[in-house]
Amino acid sequence: MKLGGERMDDGAALEALFATLPVSCDWTIGFLTAVRTGPDAIATSAWIAEILPDGAGAGPEVDLLTRLSGAVAETLRTEPSIICPEPDKTEQEAIDFCRGYLHGARMHGTWSADETATRDLLPFRVLANEGVETDASNATHREKLGGHVKDLHAYWKARRQVVSTTPKVGRNDPCPCGSGKKHKKCCHAASAG
Repeated sequence: MKLGGERMDDGAALEALFATLPVSCDWTIGFLTAVRTGPDAIATSAWIAEILPDGAGAGPEVDLLTRLSGAVAETLRTEPSIICPEPDKTEQEAIDFCRGYLHGARMHGTWSADETATRDLLPFRVLANEGVETDASNATHREKLGGHVKDLHAYWKARRQVVSTTPKVGRNDPCPCGSGKKHKKCCHAASAG
C-alpha cells in the first residue's frame, strides 16, 4: 500500500507503535480510509479510541496516528485506488485492510442506512472472510480492491452536503451584482428566464 502527500518517514516509529497495539498497520489504514471516505464527520477522539487501547488520548502515538490519517486523506484526494494492499502482498494484509475498512464504514450511520453503499461493501466483506458468498473469486475481488476504494470514495464525495456560507438574497433585496436594481428585476430574472 502506498500513501501520498504528507510524508510518513516514521517507518520505525509506526512499526514500534503497531507492535504494541491490538490492530495492525493494514487494519488501521483500512479503518482510516473508510473513516475519511464516509459521509459523516467522525471526531478524531472517536476514531483514535478505536485504535488506541485504554483511551490513550495524548502523546506521540496520537500525533503519529493523526499524521497517518492526514496521509490517508491526501492519498484519497489524489489517487484513492493505491491505498489498499497490492495483489502481490500477503493475503493477511488484504484481510486486515478490509476488516479495518468495514469497521470504519460501520462508524458512519449514514453509510449503514444507504442501500447502495452497503451493497458496495460486499467485496470487503468477502475479503475479510465474513462468510459471504459471491460469484466472483477472492482473487478477482483482490485485483479490483483499489477500484472499489476509489468508487466508494467518489460515491460519498458526490453525496456530501456542501454548506453555503453565502447569505440568501431576497427577491426585493438590492441585487448583489451592484446594479442598483432589485434582485427580482436583475440577476434573479435573468437566471429564471
